[in-house]
Amino acid sequence: MNKRIQNLTAMEKRTQQLVNTLVRVVNKAVANEKKPRHFGVPELMHASEIHMVMHIGDNHGVHISELARLCGITRGAVSQLVAKLEKKGLVAKTEDPQNSLKTVPMLTNKGKVAYFAHAQHHEEMDRDLFEFINRLDEDQFSLIEDFLNHLEKMADRRK
Repeated sequence: MNKRIQNLTAMEKRTQQLVNTLVRVVNKAVANEKKPRHFGVPELMHASEIHMVMHIGDNHGVHISELARLCGITRGAVSQLVAKLEKKGLVAKTEDPQNSLKTVPMLTNKGKVAYFAHAQHHEEMDRDLFEFINRLDEDQFSLIEDFLNHLEKMADRRK
């Protein structure tokens, strides 16, 4: 066993084990997100692309700037993703009925196929997680929620 870990108290060891588990989970999630996949359409799609499809599908009629705010990324990043999705035939830009100077990205029929295939994918992949969460009592749920909110605040400070 690592000398550093041998000298830790029991609580410090438990904390270190928890941190190690969290790091493994994050690493696996990141590796999984890097794999392009098919979502009911012939084109392979990266996670950023299918998630943009989902944001566009869930927020009908919003502009690039609003999508950027919702996604927590820059307008330039959204514009680049939308352009990629246009080339793949998943998104088309339409004129905003309230402002002819602006365009709004909309899902094409092909984009809607990807949208629903991704939703189905998450329904299947997340089933175990939702079953686990539904078994939690209010205190357990609040503890996990507080922990995740704390992690998010830590991540925000490291930007």
